[in-house]
Amino acid sequence: MLRRFYLFGIGIILGVFMLSFGPENRLKKTFYSYIDYFNINKRIIYHLENADKVTFSIKSQCQLVYYQLEKEEVLSVLDGGDVNFKLSDTKSNPKKTYTIENKLNDKKISVRFSIDNNKEVELESFWFSGDQEECSN
Repeated sequence: MLRRFYLFGIGIILGVFMLSFGPENRLKKTFYSYIDYFNINKRIIYHLENADKVTFSIKSQCQLVYYQLEKEEVLSVLDGGDVNFKLSDTKSNPKKTYTIENKLNDKKISVRFSIDNNKEVELESFWFSGDQEECSN
């Protein structure tokens, strides 16, 4: 019986060793995924990043021209961004609105996304802190 536990322990150690070394540290990646499972901030950003397509509203297209930005630059806000729940509307139905804040070109930017039940994402508008919102309707 003791011999079985000994062999089982060696198998666990070898398994952990094999998973934690190599080109991709799969053990570390899996461990972080389990830790972040209950992080609502990362879950929302995950759904916004992995949408099939992101449409831009007329207002946001006007803002892109006004600030001379590309669509990819504004969407890069999702990388490492934080959800501002005070500016978000999570109770509306069928579209929920989330405001993501991050830095872009050394300025704090807030980007408002809406996502519906079909996981269709629309970038509604964005603004830099200290500036008034341009292209108002």
